[in-house]
Amino acid sequence: MKLCSLITLVFFFSVKLNAQISDSEMESLKADWWLELKKEAHQMIRKMPKEESMSDFSDSVQRLFLQDTFVLENIFRRQLEKESTTLGINKANLFCASEYEKLVDKYFSMLQAKMKKEDRDLLLSWQKEWKKLMATEQTLIGKLMQEQYSGGGSIHSVEYTARLMNQNKNRLLTIIDYLTHMI
Repeated sequence: MKLCSLITLVFFFSVKLNAQISDSEMESLKADWWLELKKEAHQMIRKMPKEESMSDFSDSVQRLFLQDTFVLENIFRRQLEKESTTLGINKANLFCASEYEKLVDKYFSMLQAKMKKEDRDLLLSWQKEWKKLMATEQTLIGKLMQEQYSGGGSIHSVEYTARLMNQNKNRLLTIIDYLTHMI
């Protein structure tokens, strides 16, 4: 009888630990994490010495970038720890992709402000073409995730949402490189 109770108890806790949490609950957690991690990142950045080889502008961009990405990467990690199902991983990837896209826009605006007026059209065209490519990529990924192409299976959705996240992250890294090393 004790063994049966113990098995039932273990089963209950394992189901409880792996259960999905509601979207509203996750959003609430992310809001709390955001505040906590923003404070932690701010303290960490304040302790960092200025790099002598960088201009004041580049140093400030690098610090802001480190703060932004510290918060985002840690929310992503916590979200995966909290909900490690396939659906949870996809939600975390898409959340992170969306947040990286916001950071791309934020740092692109900084880059645009540093460009000469006569060169901004080239920069705007570069960004417009990238956004167009990403929209096409998202549509293509949506098609490729369908069973007729992927053969089914949830792992494909994780690979594709991770690809979207990484593309936005790589675009951000390119813009940061321009801001900190080329301007």
